[in-house]
Amino acid sequence: MRCNRILILAAGRATRMRRSALEMHGEAKGSLLAFKEDALTRPKPMVRVGADGEPLLQFILEQAMRAGFTEVTLVLRPDDAVTKPFIESWNETPVGLKMQVGYALQSKPLGTAHAVQCALEQDPVAAGCAFVLCNGDNVPTRQSLSRLRSQPLGQAVLAYDRDYLGLSPEKTLAFAVLEGTQGTNGGNGAMKSISEKPEQQIIDRMLLQRGAVHVSMNLFRLEARLLMPFLKELQPHPTRGELELPTALQHMVDAGHSIEMIEARDEVLDLTRLTDVLDMQKGLQILDPFELEVCASTPADVQIAQMSGAHRVELCAHWPCGGLTPPETDIRHSVLWGIPVHALIRPRAGHFHFSENEKAWMTDQIEASLASGAVRAVVGGLDGRSRLDLAQLEAWATRFGGHRLVVHRALDASADWQADADALRSIGIRRILSSGGAEKAMQGTERIKGAVQSGFEVTVGSGVRPIQLEHWRELGVHSFHASCRSESNRDTLHFDGRDHPVSSEEVQAWFR
Repeated sequence: MRCNRILILAAGRATRMRRSALEMHGEAKGSLLAFKEDALTRPKPMVRVGADGEPLLQFILEQAMRAGFTEVTLVLRPDDAVTKPFIESWNETPVGLKMQVGYALQSKPLGTAHAVQCALEQDPVAAGCAFVLCNGDNVPTRQSLSRLRSQPLGQAVLAYDRDYLGLSPEKTLAFAVLEGTQGTNGGNGAMKSISEKPEQQIIDRMLLQRGAVHVSMNLFRLEARLLMPFLKELQPHPTRGELELPTALQHMVDAGHSIEMIEARDEVLDLTRLTDVLDMQKGLQILDPFELEVCASTPADVQIAQMSGAHRVELCAHWPCGGLTPPETDIRHSVLWGIPVHALIRPRAGHFHFSENEKAWMTDQIEASLASGAVRAVVGGLDGRSRLDLAQLEAWATRFGGHRLVVHRALDASADWQADADALRSIGIRRILSSGGAEKAMQGTERIKGAVQSGFEVTVGSGVRPIQLEHWRELGVHSFHASCRSESNRDTLHFDGRDHPVSSEEVQAWFR
């Protein structure tokens, strides 16, 4: 089941945040004074915690993008005059949208279940698709978000080992605890219960049985059609008077619907009170924008890339000829490794001058690849003048959304790289994989630099090596495409036994 949507709850009243801002004293008051006005006047996700004044919400969105999400629904308060203008400024770049953004308003503070219901009613998730839920005051890593988006076949929850969250014990002791069944053959179990205020005997049992306490950070992958009936029938909490999502999820599990528990040993940045700002700023290092895209040809390549630290893959078949469109079965098996998959769309080997029949074939390949779980399709082609086929790219952007397309190195084969890069600005495709029109990317540095400054998200490819990282990052390039392969040869009678699988050592070299 595809999962392209992240739903972010950003309509909270931030009562504890404001109270902590009013109660500041001593040394904390001096170090946090710059954030006090934000805490008192802005929604919590819009508190500007970044070194350059970036709000918390921006870090959540950027992690979601890197994890492969292409759509977001934001639940806002009706009187929020800050968030939507910021989102439009952040999302609408000079060369296209970063994500498809939708909004929902929660008119009254009636709890998390009510917020989710508002979102699903006002910005529905497409039939047959799942969505991931995230709080607006937590920043998970892209690795955890990628796993939740890609790995489960159905509904799931990230079950965090509280000892690895990087948060104070006082804070983690207040989190809801997840209990589940034991998985088989090393797999994940299913959630049995979610306890907001667990009794000590539950904690002791979890430590005895699993050696860890697993808590919820409200990161769920859910199906709207299954969840909605339980949201609609939910009654307010007897003391707090709110419609609480954990109660709806418990009712769902009790009714026989499965929620897989994905165990996570990972950090989460949390902003509950104003005093959390300083810890959050120290923790922003886990949100490094560096992205390594490995060119993979098989699900086995994807497994090696993921286990060796790669952030995403471009999946193709027949790598020796430059890559062809991968089979849908390969895409479906590849996405299960939990990192974003970009599917190359190229129907045959050879030149990039495609016939009308081939372009129709490619259109079907894009649709099938996205339906099979690919995050984006990597596309391109040349017209009769050996210029980028802008008319076809525009048709694909109109049909599938420019935010789900990447223009590949057909651009580098163009007779006029610069003119075609400039022309892409009007189409709305902002992601390109390019060497700057040169044989090797280092020779195309100036063009790549100009593209980045124009607003394109450039993944640099062709001859890019780890030793060049500092050079590229100084130019604002954070995304790198590498084959990371080594030759293997097993003599086979009558056949060429050579192969070029992805090498774990070659991938790991990018992280030394």
